Amino acid sequence: MSVTLVMVKADGSAKDVPLERDQTLVGRDEHARLRIPVPQVSRRHCQITVAGSTVSVADLGSSNGTFVNGKRIRQTQTLAPGDLITIGPVVFVVRVDGKPEQIDAKDSYAAGTIGVEDDDDDDDDLMATPPPARAAAPAKPGPKAPAGKPKPLLSGDDDDVPIDEILKDFKFDDDDDDPPAKK
Repeated sequence: MSVTLVMVKADGSAKDVPLERDQTLVGRDEHARLRIPVPQVSRRHCQITVAGSTVSVADLGSSNGTFVNGKRIRQTQTLAPGDLITIGPVVFVVRVDGKPEQIDAKDSYAAGTIGVEDDDDDDDDLMATPPPARAAAPAKPGPKAPAGKPKPLLSGDDDDVPIDEILKDFKFDDDDDDPPAKK
């Protein structure tokens, strides 16, 4: 069975991320197989499992939750072709064995970010998109990152796709503690 996550964006762009292993850890951690280095994503956010003819996702206790078709999942959720997975500000469409063939990235992104909330009755509903950025304290200078090859999005193989290549056309709200860029 061939499983691909299609990362979609509001402007209609999309990027395929093939899942080539039975288990894929998604998160910010440098050891995550699918690394999404944005603050809204936990280090070990969720795990996607392909077993036989079944694809499923399980949240790993992430801070902001994992959403399937706009509903926050509390336990392992079986996925079907065309399902939307929202992880932080990123929306993926599940493609299994080439289905769905056509994906409207703009509509899928909108459906993946609008109405994303908890399925319980309390008031702690979470949106997949971050709240407006607040003023951040200036960042303290720290050690510079070593020069060289960018960290991979998919780690562990020689044919890994660098994060810069996967995310180059995707923009995320900047709510980290970096000082504003000088003009």
